[in-house]
Amino acid sequence: MKVCVVIPTCNEHENIRQLIPQIERILCDNVFEGYVVVVDDASPDGTGELAEQLAEEYGNIMVLHRRARLGIGSAYREAFLMVLKSLQVDVVLEMDADLSHDPAYIPNLVKKLDEDYDVVIGSRYIKGGGINS
Repeated sequence: MKVCVVIPTCNEHENIRQLIPQIERILCDNVFEGYVVVVDDASPDGTGELAEQLAEEYGNIMVLHRRARLGIGSAYREAFLMVLKSLQVDVVLEMDADLSHDPAYIPNLVKKLDEDYDVVIGSRYIKGGGINS
């Protein structure tokens, strides 16, 4: 299964330093061929530059650099269009960079898709849901 995780960022330098290795470990441990797409909205804290360094280190990360803070909705739209045009993946996931989404749930989400679900949504608003802190 080929998986792509899209992460919009703005001033998330310290968070992606933690998040990207977690995602990479989950992809590797679960034998998912995968990509990570970081969409950075011109973060003044160097998030985009760190994402580029991580892209060199891991080899499966793409970074979309945007000229200003343009918002999460357009970040997802731009990333999803790029993924659909450029990558041959089976699954596209989105995660917040603020560490509120636990990468450990990626295998469970993908498993549900293997059970013939077309869309799987993780939510903090369901029984047992919540956010990482």
